[in-house]
Amino acid sequence: LSVLLSDSFMHDHTPHIYPKKINPRFALLASFSAIATVTVLVIIKTYAYSISGSAAMLGTLTDSVIDATISIMILFAVRYSLKPADADHRDGHGKIEGISALMQGALMAGAGIFLCFEASERFIHPVTVEHHKTAIIVAGVAIILSLIVVMVQRYSLRRAPSLAIEADHVHYKTDIVLNGGVIMALLIDYYDGSKLFDPIFALFIAGYFLWTAFQIIRSSVDMLMDKEISTKIRKHIEDIISQNSDVHGMHDLRTRQSGMRIHISFDVELNPDLSLKDAHEIVRRLDRAILEHYPNAEIIIHMDPIGDTDDSRHSVKGIHH
Repeated sequence: LSVLLSDSFMHDHTPHIYPKKINPRFALLASFSAIATVTVLVIIKTYAYSISGSAAMLGTLTDSVIDATISIMILFAVRYSLKPADADHRDGHGKIEGISALMQGALMAGAGIFLCFEASERFIHPVTVEHHKTAIIVAGVAIILSLIVVMVQRYSLRRAPSLAIEADHVHYKTDIVLNGGVIMALLIDYYDGSKLFDPIFALFIAGYFLWTAFQIIRSSVDMLMDKEISTKIRKHIEDIISQNSDVHGMHDLRTRQSGMRIHISFDVELNPDLSLKDAHEIVRRLDRAILEHYPNAEIIIHMDPIGDTDDSRHSVKGIHH
């Protein structure tokens, strides 16, 4: 379980080790498995809440309802993102994943605020929790089903690095923790009889929703705002370029992610006495070398003579140079 919960995209959703072979259809597999699982979870959690009245169970039910909405939305987003480029979208449709993740974060934030109000109401008007054992069994089943979805998503992400699926992956990992906490809350309520711990834990769930929503929204905004991909991958691309002895310098490396594709552009300095054909062959070898490591990349390479790097695109000192 600790291995499944260890990875996160807290600061950078771009994978450090990009898949050697990408099959975007695996993102659809992850999406379908999530929809099937969350449908079952909503049904059994609705039953558990209706007979128990637990605020903690309401919290995890709310989470599953949000999951169901998000999973359907992600399915459509992933399918749309796989559409090839067209005359109106020359760079493809990948950024729909960033929009999908942004909406996911907003829904989670709304769920967190709803739970805050509901839990606060329970402090003023306590509710007696009933049928603890049934609710505990339901939470245990939810943990098992969430684990299955997380493993399917991990398998899919190794073959299809989708931001929308990765955001959903983080969300389902939190479900495992939250349902474990629900079991704890129900056990304490059953043996201790205190009516305070149940709404207290519901507030904890609400806080967790808001924190996770913040992380997802930040990553989606990074994609939509064309934030540079990870420093580790940028350094790796620079190393690949420097290994070509015909390249006497490189500058203005720009990278961004759009859906499951990464866009790379940079300038290289070449011998000015080379023929256009020979210079083009050097650039072609660079292109192939990068694609060997990042097969889903789109690459643009500009050629400059050695020492002559003046270009209207180099407009920001220290950034475009």
